[in-house]
Amino acid sequence: MGDLSQHFSRKEFECRCCGRLELDAHLVEGLEALRTLAGVPVVINAGNGCPHHNQEGGGVPNSEHTRGLAADIRLPGFSLQQMYELATQVPQFADGGIGVYDGDFLHVDVRGHRGRWARVRGSYVGIEQLVREPELLAEKASANHVG
Repeated sequence: MGDLSQHFSRKEFECRCCGRLELDAHLVEGLEALRTLAGVPVVINAGNGCPHHNQEGGGVPNSEHTRGLAADIRLPGFSLQQMYELATQVPQFADGGIGVYDGDFLHVDVRGHRGRWARVRGSYVGIEQLVREPELLAEKASANHVG
């Protein structure tokens, strides 16, 4: 039981260096929806971060993490592709940001516009470097289906 929602607590999202917490309710709603879809707990690697902590961790200036709009997460037992596919099914994230990282975690955010990217060995690259878009996988499966 969490103190923010059924499954999430403030402690999971607080800045690790100063305890600062700014959090958008839509982010927590999206994470609850993702947990329901996945059927497993969503592990929060990073939530809110003060600008100093964000910079030390290699984050971009004015990151969604500093504004309480983002979380870096993982779903135990799921591949990066599977996590990405589930995140794209959550309206808050489908209409927001989803980043995939070669450390086998996702960044999800509720930025208010669609954004997709991947980060490999510290460099930002096209998302197709790590995952395939779910609609492209469905098209490929249809094309390969022999009826």
